[in-house]
Amino acid sequence: MTRECGCGLPLEPPAGVRHWHPERDGEPAGVGAVARFGQSPELRHAVRVAEDKWAEHGALVNFYANRTPPMRWAEVGACWVGTRHPVVAVG
Repeated sequence: MTRECGCGLPLEPPAGVRHWHPERDGEPAGVGAVARFGQSPELRHAVRVAEDKWAEHGALVNFYANRTPPMRWAEVGACWVGTRHPVVAVG
């Protein structure tokens, strides 16, 4: 049985899915975009905008402008409940 966060996303991906926990894993080399595991990248994903900065894009991000201030890697994956979710490479 998969445990879910209050936001509806799973708390851990199944075994064998390559993922990172931004609050404890280093930034993945060569990866330019990530999404929370279980969430459609079209809804929300983070794109590397500088060596150590990420910005979110997607339909659920800033409804009118589709931009967010750049954030540190450790902040990527946090949901509205405050849970730090694992992320997977996209794109």
